[in-house]
Amino acid sequence: MNGAALGHVALLFAIGLASGFIGTVVGFGGGFLAVPLLRLAFAIAPAEAAGASLVMVVANAVSASFAYARQGRTDVRTAVLVGIGGLPGAIVGALLVRRTSSPHFDALYGALLVVFFLEIVRRSLRTEPPRPASVPGMRERSLVDASGECFTYGTIDALVIAIGFALAFASSFFGIGGGVVFVAAFVGFFAMPPHIVVATSTLAILFTAPVGVAAHGIAGDIDWYLAIPLAIGGTVGGQLGPRVAKGLSPPALVTAIAAALVIAGVALALHRR
Repeated sequence: MNGAALGHVALLFAIGLASGFIGTVVGFGGGFLAVPLLRLAFAIAPAEAAGASLVMVVANAVSASFAYARQGRTDVRTAVLVGIGGLPGAIVGALLVRRTSSPHFDALYGALLVVFFLEIVRRSLRTEPPRPASVPGMRERSLVDASGECFTYGTIDALVIAIGFALAFASSFFGIGGGVVFVAAFVGFFAMPPHIVVATSTLAILFTAPVGVAAHGIAGDIDWYLAIPLAIGGTVGGQLGPRVAKGLSPPALVTAIAAALVIAGVALALHRR
C-alpha cells in the first residue's frame, strides 16, 4: 500500500472516529457528519456516500449500544417499535437515493440540517421543561437507570412505529442513521429526556440501519475500501461517546447537538463538487 492509499485510509478512519464519537454523544448515529465529509473529501456519488456511511453507522451503533446498555438508559421497547416501522422505510430510501442527482441530494441534506438546527436552537431557548405533545392515546412511561435515577415521559405505540418509518427512510436515503429524526421527534412529541433519547436512538439505529446497508449492498452502492476504515473508526468513537455523554448536563447535551449540526452544515456548504 503506497503513501497516498495509507493517507486515504487514515483520513477515512479519522472521519469515522470523529463522526462516531460526536454521533453517539448526541444520538444522531454519526452518519450526519460522515456523509458531507465523504462528499467533500472524496467526491463520491450520494448513493455511495450513503452506503459507506451506513456501514459505519451500524458498527458505531453496535459499539455504543453496549456502552449505553451498561448505563441502563435505553428504552428497549421503544427502540424495537421503531425497528418494526423502519423496515419498509429503509428499503424505500435506498431505492430513491439512486434516482437523486448530486446537487439535489446536497440541497435536501442541507435543508434537513437547517430545519433540525433551528428546532434544536428553539428548544434550547425555552425556560420551562419540555412537556409531551397533546396526542390522543399517549401513555406515561418511566425508566430507572443503573444509578437509580428515574426518567418520565410519554409514548404512543402507533406514532412510534410511524416515526420508525421516517427514521429508516432518512437513514437509508441520506446515510445518516436516522438519529436526527429520532431525537427531534421523541423530544418534540414525547418530551423524552436528553440522556434517554440519545441512548434509545442509538439502539433504534442498530435495528434500522442494517436494513439500509442490505438494500444498498444489493444495489451495489457500497465501496468496502471506504466503508471498512470508516467502520473501524466509528467503532472506536462509539465507545468514547457514551462516556462523554453520561457526564453532560441536559442543557450541555442540547448544545452539543446544535454544535454538531453546525459542523455538518458547514462541511456540506463547503462542498463544490
